Amino acid sequence: MTEVEDGRIVIPGPHGPKTGTTVLIDNYDSFTFNVAQYLVERGANVVIFRNDKVTLETIDALNPVNLVISPGPGHPLHDSGISMDCIRHYVGKIPILGICMGLQCMVTAYDGIIEYAGEIFHGKVSEITHDGKGLYRGLANPLTGTRYHSLATRIAALPDCFEATAHVGSGVIMGIRHNKYTMEAVQYHPESIISQSGKDMIGNFLSLRGGLWSENASSGVGVAQPSSSKETILQRIYRQRKIDVEQASALPGRSLADLEASLAMHLAPAPIDFPSRLISGEGVGVMAEMKRASPSKGMIDANAHAGAQALAYARSGAHVISVLTEPTWFKGSLEDLALARQAVAQLVDRPAILRKDFVVDIYQIAEARLAGADTVLLIVAMLDDDLLRILYDYCLKLGMHPLVEVNNAQEMQRALQLNPRVIGVNNRNLHTFDVDMSTTSQLAESAIERGTILAALSGIQSRQDVEQYEAQGVHAVLVGEALMRAEDKRAFIAELQGRRFPEPASLPRIVKVCGLKDKEAAITAAKAGSSMLGMILAKGTKRSLKLEEAASIIHAVRSLPARTDSPPNLQDHRPFDTSREWFEWNAVQIAARAAHRPLLVGVFRDQSVQEIVQTANLLELDAVQIHGRSEPIDWARFLPGLIVLRAFSVPADLDNWQPMSSPWLDQALRPNFHHLIILDAAGKAGEGDGGSGLSFSWEVAQALATYDPASSLAKTSRRPPVPFLIAGGIDADNVQKAIRESCAMGADTSTGVETEGRKDHHKINAYVDQARKS
Repeated sequence: MTEVEDGRIVIPGPHGPKTGTTVLIDNYDSFTFNVAQYLVERGANVVIFRNDKVTLETIDALNPVNLVISPGPGHPLHDSGISMDCIRHYVGKIPILGICMGLQCMVTAYDGIIEYAGEIFHGKVSEITHDGKGLYRGLANPLTGTRYHSLATRIAALPDCFEATAHVGSGVIMGIRHNKYTMEAVQYHPESIISQSGKDMIGNFLSLRGGLWSENASSGVGVAQPSSSKETILQRIYRQRKIDVEQASALPGRSLADLEASLAMHLAPAPIDFPSRLISGEGVGVMAEMKRASPSKGMIDANAHAGAQALAYARSGAHVISVLTEPTWFKGSLEDLALARQAVAQLVDRPAILRKDFVVDIYQIAEARLAGADTVLLIVAMLDDDLLRILYDYCLKLGMHPLVEVNNAQEMQRALQLNPRVIGVNNRNLHTFDVDMSTTSQLAESAIERGTILAALSGIQSRQDVEQYEAQGVHAVLVGEALMRAEDKRAFIAELQGRRFPEPASLPRIVKVCGLKDKEAAITAAKAGSSMLGMILAKGTKRSLKLEEAASIIHAVRSLPARTDSPPNLQDHRPFDTSREWFEWNAVQIAARAAHRPLLVGVFRDQSVQEIVQTANLLELDAVQIHGRSEPIDWARFLPGLIVLRAFSVPADLDNWQPMSSPWLDQALRPNFHHLIILDAAGKAGEGDGGSGLSFSWEVAQALATYDPASSLAKTSRRPPVPFLIAGGIDADNVQKAIRESCAMGADTSTGVETEGRKDHHKINAYVDQARKS
């Protein structure tokens, strides 16, 4: 090996100059010499140039017989030096091999797109499937290859002059070949010692002669087919999804029979009616899409969290959440759908969940319903009439009305034969992935005149797009990338619908007096305007009541005249707002009931669910408060007809709450079980929690109530604080400050309205008055 003054490195081959010169454009790292070693071992005379230290004239002077391009690391647009000029100059003249960034240079030189691959592989081995031709002639299939890259070719943007020759399981392209010229590349490193058959691949390359595949019949590469006969993206996806279904259904416990057995056991989340939800409310229905990537746009957000995105969309007023579950090209999964469904379960009027995928088998419909889907997408373009009917009927069998997608007049007529309730017109041609926004306009009339709900899919970016469709009778739109990228999703959805998103209304105040032992104090608290009156029905405390004592208090309070003429209207709708979450919804309803009559609460601690239910039924309580730590959170589901308050004790010395730092406190924010949270001070060791008069840091309460991981993950505005009551050392003097600094919606006290262990009527009046004024 010799180095010449201009920086070239010359490594003679074993057979002398008669084999000609192989030029290697290097990559500034040790892999350069691995490639050179493999080339020399297979008989080549190698001259190495750094990618930014050579000219075409210098290379031409060597009259090379072939060219190897491996110029990384970096991006081909700004780190590849002379590489793309070499490709354009030598293509069709001599064989060209690209390695790693060399592949990316070839794609870029022909106006393809290189982007984040959706996965980072630095020194990791993957199984690679190939076509057995050209570089891969005679090699094992699949074979293992070492990958060092985070960029890759956008699948849908691969220039027509190339064909993909190799892939990994995730769909990332690992090899390309020019259709006409002897130019081929691999995305991985065949020269790595742990890559399989690297030397044989180099040997296959060195056996090529001239610039045309037609001159190299032994390579196995035939004459390029006309572009019209090439497999489209939709056809490739269809083929892959058939394979995916076959593999998934072969797993133990995941057969179609297993899925249907689970559905029969009602293990799937409860469904809602997709068509009705789509057109509920005012304005155009909005289907908000969660997707990480697409063949047309590449990677959109590799770190998108499906649950967080779904909740952000739901809070913003979306009627439907569309979840891309296709893994290879869209980087989705069925787990994404399950997370989305779980995330929106806490909303009183949750959006419907759509599985957006390439459905080719009833198996996918069954697994979608089991994961929580309310509907699935059926793409007419990829299904024949018989299969379309089978899939459609199976959806109905599972209680789902599918979204039937069309792209042209013929597909619309085929779809209408099903008499579906909802048809979506995709403005994107799934064979070419081109977008034509007039597609919906051209097809709208035939669906609308049949009374079918019509949705416009793909390409919607602004209110102007929506206005055009609304004028034509379109009922709903699907928005994907534009919404994923929007910083303020509430404002964006509101703008699409031609409205302003309302500011959140302030919650009504809830004031609770606890530890009542006599009817006189209870009546004073009720007349003062207390929302809730608490009686300790747990044993062993200084304020514990016998059942007959509690019954006497309840009778006295219920004998008082109602505060309002009629019970509250529990259908307290806020204009345009269907996004109230579990705790907010229940807090509003509790406050509305308490405005009519004070609610009578039985406080229990470390008691069985049977005892709680029996006592609550006997006394006809309005609510129960669970103050112990032994009762499971999900007991709230087994207390029918009762408002459930759950007290969570905060240590007095805790001054900084962090997520997952206190498993018990973390449970306070778990929705769909208890209806209202009480944060109270933990008692001294051996004394139990609550009723001690001790206080804790209100900053901890504020941190807990304002914690909103979904907004952080979805990069959108935070929701209002979770409604809760602040307790622990609260009295008339500090209740306003406590509510303000903790972000509570109300307060709860016992000791704070007592003098020498007995309820003080003056203190009760003062406390309730100050709390109400806060």
